[in-house]
This record gives sequence, C-alpha cells and structure tokens, in this order.
Amino acid sequence: MTSRDLQSQLAGLAALESALWLAVRALHSTYPPITSAPRDYEDIDITTARELADRADEILVAVDAHRANVELHLKKLQHPDQIAWPF
Repeated sequence: MTSRDLQSQLAGLAALESALWLAVRALHSTYPPITSAPRDYEDIDITTARELADRADEILVAVDAHRANVELHLKKLQHPDQIAWPF
C-alpha cells in the first residue's frame, strides 16, 4: 500500500468522523432527554435517538482504532508527518 492510498484512507476517515460528530450533536440538540438515563415509558423517538447516538459513538471508537492502524502503516513507510487529519 502506498502513502497516497493511506492518505486517501485518512481523508475518508476524517470525513466519516466529521459526519458522525455532526449527527451526534444534532441528535443531542434535537432530543436533549437522550443524555439522561432511559425511562420505562419514554417516547419511542427518544429511545431510537438514544440508540442512534450510542451506535454513532461506537462507530467513532472504531474509526479511531482504524485510523491508528492506518497511521502505523504510514509510519512504516517513513511518512510520520502525513498522519494528521487532512482538515
């Protein structure tokens, strides 16, 4: 894999991360109750918004782990200056 391929992967991961953060913030802004503990009889839209936010958080963790893996490959190619997010 070339450093250009790895840089493209980092750019895609950065875009994905930005979109996920935007989605999580929109969910928290639109449905403030999702930050508190679930209640037995809450509205289904609150429940699904909470689940979406939780899944997005899990994906963000996975994106971070994958980014670390890509960064290791770039370091092996002697390009440690190219591991920062592109924006």
